[in-house]
Amino acid sequence: LDLSLPLHPEHFGRKKLNVKAMTNPELDLFIQQEKMRGEKNVTLYMVERYKRESLPFATIILAVMALSISSRRVRGGMGLHLGLGVLLAFSYIVLLQFSTTFAINAGFNPILSVWLPNIIYGILTLALIYKAPK
Repeated sequence: LDLSLPLHPEHFGRKKLNVKAMTNPELDLFIQQEKMRGEKNVTLYMVERYKRESLPFATIILAVMALSISSRRVRGGMGLHLGLGVLLAFSYIVLLQFSTTFAINAGFNPILSVWLPNIIYGILTLALIYKAPK
């Protein structure tokens, strides 16, 4: 009986891979291979993949938010608006970390958890644009 399996010794060990250093096609292939191997928890890798798509939009959202906040002129100076902008950016980062932690540890949907801060801050940005002086 000759049994030829497409398995190599490296398939049986666990490699410590740096998913942040992988390109998107490499990461997609890695996720697919891990699913085929029967790995139950590929959520960490999926969160990393979806984060790569959502963070450029976060930059745009936060930049537009900063423009809408800075368009208001007050007599006391711009310190309040600067502090508000820093607070909103910091709270975005905290919300992103919370939502990704919930995805990895509590089983939330990875796409929703990564895009949730963008959705919330996108709505907040639209409200700030609406209230900005014309």
